[in-house]
Amino acid sequence: MKNKLKGSGFFRALLKMNMLPLILLTLVITTFSAARFAASLNVETKNGLVDLYHTVAVWYDTVYEGDYCAVEKEGTVYLLKGDHPLNGDIAVIDAIKEKTGVDITIFYQDTRVVTTIRTGQGERATGTTANATVVEDVLKGGQPHFYTSTMVEGVRYFSYYEPLLAADGTCLGMIFLGKPSAEVEGLIRDSLVPIIAFGILTMLAACLVTVRFSGDLVTAIRKTERFLITISKGDLHEEFDRNVLGRRDELGEMGHYLIEMQKSLQKLVEQDILTGLYNRRSGEKQLRQSCETYRKDGTPFCVAIGDVDHFKNVNDTYGHECGDVALTEIAARIRTHMQGRGFAARWGGEEILLVYDNMELDEAASCIEGLIEEIRNSPVVYGETVFQVTMTFGLTAGNGGKIEHIVRDADAKMYQGKNSGRNKVVV
Repeated sequence: MKNKLKGSGFFRALLKMNMLPLILLTLVITTFSAARFAASLNVETKNGLVDLYHTVAVWYDTVYEGDYCAVEKEGTVYLLKGDHPLNGDIAVIDAIKEKTGVDITIFYQDTRVVTTIRTGQGERATGTTANATVVEDVLKGGQPHFYTSTMVEGVRYFSYYEPLLAADGTCLGMIFLGKPSAEVEGLIRDSLVPIIAFGILTMLAACLVTVRFSGDLVTAIRKTERFLITISKGDLHEEFDRNVLGRRDELGEMGHYLIEMQKSLQKLVEQDILTGLYNRRSGEKQLRQSCETYRKDGTPFCVAIGDVDHFKNVNDTYGHECGDVALTEIAARIRTHMQGRGFAARWGGEEILLVYDNMELDEAASCIEGLIEEIRNSPVVYGETVFQVTMTFGLTAGNGGKIEHIVRDADAKMYQGKNSGRNKVVV
């Protein structure tokens, strides 16, 4: 391999340029790594807020015995921990805010009863309400959520919301922990500026040297560079230049490796590992694109939410590995079914989102009927166990509105199908 490299034109060119193009490529990869660092810092911010929530929760459980409850007195609702009213109890949250810089709010339902957040007039923002998305996700959904951009009193936050539960499991309100986005983004900028500055200086030096050599080689390197920069910015569908891929030197080989890396990143970022379908994040992105196309030129599309019937019984009866096999086989049939029609995403658990592009409602309903029949008539084989599964779908026509509303409509129709016998599509 050593002799082969010495005899190649690309290797000789690298020696003439003192390896500067390779350094250039390395810096581009470093830029990509820096972008990943920024994403990791977001994750660390989330984990820090979650850990701090647990600290706050343990503190309240230690100091104030008893469960959370709410009582009304003289027209005012008081949120209690045991016998202790939390309304106006600011000492603890102010102390935590002073040490960590994290804002804390305790809600009764969607209303702030105690908070470190202040209004534009400098007063505490008690009595103000949470935004509709948070109320839907946390208060009504009963699930904790992390948001990378939540506006509170004109300030954008990285925020974590946790439901506040009474002894009977009723959701009384929420606990909010948030760090101003400007602080997190400032830390990212401070970390990336030296890397970017170093990259720019190195690229300028590389350009001054490489212009002396083969224009074709320089062009190929620049195309490779542009491809890597595009990938580092999150566009995983960028096409790599075919002329570079056709080169019979190390750059051509590297191009093929980069294509493989791109495919691996696409699977990692966009696909659900178990089913091979789009994951929820990518499904939402694709659905937004369908909505945007509808708004621009009126191209029709339809959205369906499907759920495997009695899937819990499959897991309980045959085991979760068997359930995974069933989901995998169903997903394979759905992928084949959706070819040339649109796309499918694993929405959560055993729920599947289908989006039929450029298709009216009656045609989409007919397609889903065929899919349901195929799933029903294709038994799942797991070792010596053979069983049948069915699916229920809710189908709705797409529009240019919010994707949450479209999905909610399809989801509601799916539950109508569940409640009326399953194994069907409700339009």
